Amino acid sequence: MSVDVLLNKLAKVKKTGANSWKACCPAHGSTKQSLAIKDDNGKVLIHCFAEGCDILSVLGAVGLDMNDVQPKLNGEHRPIKKPFYAGDVLDIASDEVTIAYMIVKKMLDNTVNKNDMDRLLVCASRLRHASDVANKGI
Repeated sequence: MSVDVLLNKLAKVKKTGANSWKACCPAHGSTKQSLAIKDDNGKVLIHCFAEGCDILSVLGAVGLDMNDVQPKLNGEHRPIKKPFYAGDVLDIASDEVTIAYMIVKKMLDNTVNKNDMDRLLVCASRLRHASDVANKGI
């Protein structure tokens, strides 16, 4: 969608910058230009400064929805995966193994309690997750 489709549905539109405008907010029936609109590389950003009206209320008041203001994703857009750092995974695994060792030692000394056993399950879960991260990069 072009930002023009939205702008044509708003009252008292005034250009405030290269890709930005202000207008009356239709969600709360404002007569003052309290709604900021910006075209951010095809994505329309909207903010009501007077009442803090949410974007869905603003769009609904003029017969539009989120699909009208979000760019359509074609196959070339993919989520950016953040890299994992092997050192971080190993640090976590090392800490969890140390905790597990201390709990097992308490088990052998017959001084283990329910909190220790619960923490041992947390260790196993965190080690499993660290393994998944290391193997799959998730």
